[in-house]
Amino acid sequence: MWVLEYKRISLSMQDDYLALLDLTGSVTADHCFPVLFGWDQVLEYRLMFHDGLCWIRQERPRPVYLAPVGDWQGRDWERELALHLPLGAEVLSVPEELALEWGRQLGGRILLEEDRDAFEYLHLTEDLAHLKGNRYMRKRNHVNRFARQFSYRYGEMTPDDLERIVDLQRRWCAARDCSGSFVLEGENRAIMRVLDNYQALRGLVGGYVEVGGSVVAYAIGEGRGDTLFVHFEKGDPAYGSVYQVINREFALHNLGFKFLNREEDMGDPGLRDAKMSYLPMDFVRKHRAVLRPGS
Repeated sequence: MWVLEYKRISLSMQDDYLALLDLTGSVTADHCFPVLFGWDQVLEYRLMFHDGLCWIRQERPRPVYLAPVGDWQGRDWERELALHLPLGAEVLSVPEELALEWGRQLGGRILLEEDRDAFEYLHLTEDLAHLKGNRYMRKRNHVNRFARQFSYRYGEMTPDDLERIVDLQRRWCAARDCSGSFVLEGENRAIMRVLDNYQALRGLVGGYVEVGGSVVAYAIGEGRGDTLFVHFEKGDPAYGSVYQVINREFALHNLGFKFLNREEDMGDPGLRDAKMSYLPMDFVRKHRAVLRPGS
């Protein structure tokens, strides 16, 4: 009997995965290949390619699944889910479009819950690049204050800059005591893995702010279609307003993308307040799903 097999994510899977991601109805940041690859050392992602879909399983800290990527159209989802997922499986990062279709086809055999902590913040890039009007006055003031205090330069990230980016990341982690936090230490390992493979990972877009030749902030994103996903963003805590500056500069230098996806807040109140202060135009809404026994 043929058994469907999940395999640990690797760079060799990138092309096949991206080909399916291009067919996916709604892409979340969780499904971006650099995110999966970066976080793999912490969360242990396994992929299974079958019949035009890629199924994703996360092993740690407990086994859960992510919604599959590929062409969702015309699928018998009751059959697909029964074939690829065990009964009682928990599926995270289910985009609203797919959640509605699962609910329509499976009815009470699937539990669907909106996951507000996982909502991704969507902006018009030009809004964050230009910070026009009274609603962005405070953000503008932060940027202007930084510009008066420091003579800074923005640069597009190249392989020659990676050593300095790594140095800032290490300083940031030391200041925040990353080793004492599962989330911060995990994110640090993910960032380092992405930086180590920066040239091999497709679609990455990076930028940084430097003062006096020292990198004081950076952002790493990924372009997909008309959207730039901002995967990582860090600033030296010794420089006030540096986050407002890297946020604005990254948007200003990437106006070729109509939208900026600034990703989720993970339910952290401080992070939520900070993200809401940028006045998102909309959210990428995600659901959690659990398969139930048939009636």
